[in-house]
Amino acid sequence: MQTSRNPAKSRPLSANVKRLMRLARASPQNNSVIKMEKRFSARDIACCHKQGNLFMEAASMGFAMEEFAPLFMTSQLAGVFDVSFASSAGMENDELSNLLRIPMLLRSPESIVEALYWIDDIISRTNDTDNKSLVLSQAYASEQLRLPPALSELPEEPNRNVDELAYAYWLGYIYRCECLLHEESSRMVYGAFDESIMRKAYEELLKSGAAKADLMDIAADICTDLDRLLVEKIWPAKSQPKRIRHQDEKKEVT
Repeated sequence: MQTSRNPAKSRPLSANVKRLMRLARASPQNNSVIKMEKRFSARDIACCHKQGNLFMEAASMGFAMEEFAPLFMTSQLAGVFDVSFASSAGMENDELSNLLRIPMLLRSPESIVEALYWIDDIISRTNDTDNKSLVLSQAYASEQLRLPPALSELPEEPNRNVDELAYAYWLGYIYRCECLLHEESSRMVYGAFDESIMRKAYEELLKSGAAKADLMDIAADICTDLDRLLVEKIWPAKSQPKRIRHQDEKKEVT
């Protein structure tokens, strides 16, 4: 199933954002960083569970996680999750409040998934200069919303693949855990950990046998392992080719 754009490639993380994220993760190799422990409250755990259910519902509806995860994590709707879940004051931003009305209230995981694709379909037909919030409000008010292709093409029977549903729940749960652990936006977290990285981490977890433990008990440890992987291996590996090219260019000049 094709979506209207490739959200996985939108807005790459800036060097400064990566620097802040690296500091927040306090890599074991960086002893100068004070390591602070985050204690998860019952509210935090409920938020992780809610997003886990959301991802599992999307998988049940027939959406593949390699398509759904980037679309959700880089969406305005994920921004609503970030604000309402992270702030004890709740959601006071008028723009985000208006977004919640379109086109279905967030009554259930299924309605959130559907709302995501409604919003994506509307935004995909706008110009770069258009006021996206205004376009959404106008579309909602007109009551002439077309059924997004992504929803009209869903299979009639729900996906009952237990393994894929379990992975989807884990993925949504751990993504929210990362957001809460470092007080980062969904877009930032996905920019660091795309779905392919997370799937490999999940497969390694299954091999280790730790998957038999309660996810609530091991989620923080999973995030610690992911953070170490990001800071010590993924980011250095991505930057290494650039350094090598730069060194080669200097040799050619001399």
